[in-house]
Amino acid sequence: MKTMININLKKKEDFYSRYSNQKLNSELTDFIYNECYGEDYKNNIVINIYTKLKISKNEKNDMMDTIRRTFGLKVQDELYYYEKAKFKKTILFLIGIVLIVIYYLSFIEVLSEIILILGWLAIWESVYSFLADSSKDYIRIYRLRKLASSRIYFLSSSEEDSNS
Repeated sequence: MKTMININLKKKEDFYSRYSNQKLNSELTDFIYNECYGEDYKNNIVINIYTKLKISKNEKNDMMDTIRRTFGLKVQDELYYYEKAKFKKTILFLIGIVLIVIYYLSFIEVLSEIILILGWLAIWESVYSFLADSSKDYIRIYRLRKLASSRIYFLSSSEEDSNS
């Protein structure tokens, strides 16, 4: 299956960030990513850019590279955040285990009950995060990878009209 993303490019300034020709416009980046919602995240992605502008082959290649670079960098960021979050969840889980062990070794009644509750809370939170948040992060990373490796076509606006 394929996810088709159609972009109607009216001017080159709409494609690039207003601060750098090496970066994709943030609105366009959000649009491309949001067009994937509701689609199977495992679908291959095809981006069709419809325009009436005269764009040279080198400019088209630069634009394709910009799209791939933008989403490739987003994949790197998401993987970095994912790894950091996974590390924090593991530490929280270990703290929970340590607190439960302290509970069973402790002789102070009230303090040991608080330690037991905190231990179970830490374990519950880390396990819940592993189960619930990890799949959401995985889907976002997978989708961004698909966008970074998507096929990109430049078509004249008149071809879009004739295909309708």
